[in-house]
Amino acid sequence: MSIIFSKSCEYGIQSVLYLAKVSGERPVLLKEISTALNIPHHFLSKILQTLTKNEIVVSHKGFNGGFELAKKASEINIIDVVRAIDGESYLTDCVLGFPDCGDDNPCPVHNTWSKSKNIILDMLHNKTVEKLSKELDGKLNLIKTLTKTN
Repeated sequence: MSIIFSKSCEYGIQSVLYLAKVSGERPVLLKEISTALNIPHHFLSKILQTLTKNEIVVSHKGFNGGFELAKKASEINIIDVVRAIDGESYLTDCVLGFPDCGDDNPCPVHNTWSKSKNIILDMLHNKTVEKLSKELDGKLNLIKTLTKTN
């Protein structure tokens, strides 16, 4: 279970990584992605609609329909997927939920969280789907295992 991203965002990232690995020759069916990543079909459908609306994936209808990346995997940063699904408040709001927390009025964990948040944001901005996909090369089974235990 992620402490930073919503389940939708986790599934969105996994789906985009899956598409980066298997697409290219043809669009990938929703059912194939759902089965491969063990994501509930209807839940994944909503996630992919969001990613389509945000131009991260493209949806093709009809006999040869399915999903594929809207751009090259090297042109999609992980932050693009995160923003599309979770927005930005997960890293801008107070981690403890205090509405007035900030540099001038910090909560007890504000300074520590600010440092961690900057590291996370840097990684999300600099890690492309292509890079992360290559790092996962041969490890899609890890994603399957993780999704089955959550």
